[in-house]
Amino acid sequence: AKLAEHPTYRSFFRRVRRFPGAKLLDVGCGVGRFGHSAFSRGWDVTGIDVSELAITTGREFTRFPMRVATIEELIEQGEKFDVVTAFEVLEHLTSPLQFISSTKKLLRPGGQLFFTVPNWDCTAVQNATRPDWVPPVHLLFFTGLALRRVGELSGLANVSTGVIRTDPVTHGVLPLARWLARRALRRAREPVGLWMHGRTPD
Repeated sequence: AKLAEHPTYRSFFRRVRRFPGAKLLDVGCGVGRFGHSAFSRGWDVTGIDVSELAITTGREFTRFPMRVATIEELIEQGEKFDVVTAFEVLEHLTSPLQFISSTKKLLRPGGQLFFTVPNWDCTAVQNATRPDWVPPVHLLFFTGLALRRVGELSGLANVSTGVIRTDPVTHGVLPLARWLARRALRRAREPVGLWMHGRTPD
C-alpha cells in the first residue's frame, strides 16, 4: 500500500481508473515495484523488461507474470492490453515517437498509455551529476510542453501532462509543520518528474 503512494506511482493511480478485468502491461518493469503496487490494487498486471537479471530478481518477490520480452515480440504474439505504462523509459530512447507508436499496437480500442520522465524544468535535473541521470544513460530530456507534443505527434488522443511532486502535503502534526515551514521559507522541493496520459481512439 505504501509503495502505491510513491510520488511517481501515485500520479498513475490518480489518473487511471481500474475496471473489472482490466489488463495492464508495464514496459521496462525492472524488478516489478510498480507492478507490485498495481497488483495490490486489483490490476491484472504483466511486466516485461530486457534485463534478465531484473526479471529473475523480481520473480522472487512478485505474484504476477514477469518475463524477458520486447514490445515487438508481444505484438507478434497478438497480445492486447487495456493500459500500458512505462516509468522512466522514454529518456533512455533515441526515438520516443517510434516507441509510443509501437506500444499503441498493444492496446485495445480506447486503451490508455501512461509514461513518466525526469522534468528538465527542475534545477536538480539540469544540474545532475549522478551517472544514472546524465548521458549516455539519459539520451533525452523533456519539459512538460515537449512531453505533451511527443504524445500528440504519436497520434494519442486526450493527451494530458503534469508534474510529479515529491513534496506533497503530509499528515501528522510534525510533518505538516515542516511542510508549512518549507513553503513559508520558499524552500518547497521542485517537481523532479513529469507524467503523460493519453488514449488510443475508440
